[in-house]
Formats: sequence, structure tokens, C-alpha cells
Amino acid sequence: MPVLAASLIMIALLAGCASPATTRPSAPPAQSPAATASTPAAARIFTSRHYRYTEALPAGWTGGQATQQWNGTGAPGDDDSVVDLFQGPGGLEAWAIAAPTKENLAAYTRTTTRAAAAAHPCPATPQTDQAITIGGAPAQLLSMQCPPGSGFLVELAVTTHDGTAFVFASQNPSGTGSQSADRAAFRKFLASIRFQR
Repeated sequence: MPVLAASLIMIALLAGCASPATTRPSAPPAQSPAATASTPAAARIFTSRHYRYTEALPAGWTGGQATQQWNGTGAPGDDDSVVDLFQGPGGLEAWAIAAPTKENLAAYTRTTTRAAAAAHPCPATPQTDQAITIGGAPAQLLSMQCPPGSGFLVELAVTTHDGTAFVFASQNPSGTGSQSADRAAFRKFLASIRFQR
């Protein structure tokens, strides 16, 4: 297959270099099915510059890189320069941060919850706390209303992998989204994360 692709590229290059007087208009060079199928998929992979993970962006998602690396303190939100920020369907946002840690998953989840409550109008205890996996690693998915009773859903997914703690968060700042649709879209987003070695 690589030999066929190389031959097609060489023929296309030679045809492009031929003199206009000696060539007739022709159909564009054919692409192999493998090249056609892999090009869009390759363009949809988001690789974080700072945080050693990749995201195969689901349909309807776009991503932007953090401009600075997080130092591991506080609870950055969607408007901080240290987050990789993603725009999803229906106005949903997600963002990601990571930092080295010596804490296990349970301890880091508590650290994350305390930091969120200190920095944002979020409750000290999440409304739900569910065990999931992210990129094959055990994780906790926390859901809460910020502020409590507001109906404004915030979800945090926390995991640790090879001495690094990762936090993926989501919210819908538009206030127009369906919470069930937002939850489903965030879970699909989380399912596409892979950690780099």
C-alpha cells in the first residue's frame, strides 16, 4: 500500500511539472481509500502542549491550548490561561489542567473539591461522586451545582496517572443547554482521552 501511495504521489508530481503545451486537462489524482479515511481523523486529534494527554475530539467539539502551564495550586476556571479550553455542542465548555502529585486518587479528589469550594461558589461536598475510568486509569466524576441550589451544573473528572493529577471540568455558561445532554456530551469527551507516556 505505501508503494502504491508513493507511486500515485510521484505521478501527480510529474504531471504537475509537465509543460502546459504537452498536457491535457485531466481528473485530479486519485487518493487511496486509506488516505481519504485517515486525513479527517488525524486533524481531529488534540494534543496538549503542557499536560501529556490527547483528545480525539468528538463531533461538534473544538479545542484551544493553554498559554501557560498550571503550577498545581488553586482551581483554575474556563477563563484562565493555564487551561486547555474546549467548546462543545449546545454551548458546553470543558477544560483540562494537570500537575505532578504524590497524592493517590482519593486524596487528590478531596484536594480538588476543597480548591473548587475555596475559589468558586461550589459546595464543599459534591452532589454525586461516581467511579469511572479515563484513558484506562481509575477516576472520580463529581457533579455539583455552583452555587448550591442554582441549577448551574459543574462536573469535575479527576484522575492520577504516572505521578500526574489530571482535572477535566465542564459547565454550560450559556444556561440554555439540557443538563442530560451536557452530561452525555462530557462523558463522550472523557471517553476520548488518552494519556501520553
